[in-house]
Amino acid sequence: MTHYADLTPYTYGRNNRTPGDAGLWRGVPVLNVGWLGRGKRYSKGVPPPSLTETLKRMTRTHRVQQTRGHHLCPWCASRLFPRHPEGPQGSAEIRVMGSGVAYAAPELVAHYVEAHGYLPPTEFMEAVLSPDIVV
Repeated sequence: MTHYADLTPYTYGRNNRTPGDAGLWRGVPVLNVGWLGRGKRYSKGVPPPSLTETLKRMTRTHRVQQTRGHHLCPWCASRLFPRHPEGPQGSAEIRVMGSGVAYAAPELVAHYVEAHGYLPPTEFMEAVLSPDIVV
């Protein structure tokens, strides 16, 4: 998976809602969150209660940009025998509406928070945990 710094403009894939413009979703700019890569630094910390479980539910309710292949967790996969990859893997993204922006995160973002101590940007966590969001 390609690494993108948090809160940078989304440019990864074509958008399901507005073909031809990957940077917009539902009429708002899309920002990257959680596109982590081995050897790249990322924010670590203790997440708010229920963040991980809410993100896990969102992989079922907010899933977009399904791909053909699977991405393995770069930290877990490196410990596994490469000819028989097992463990956390993802093949889509989740999208979350924020205040005037949307956030695009890889499906593995919940795993990164839970298993590797990733602490997403505050504005993303607030959007995920917003009482207005339906999960």
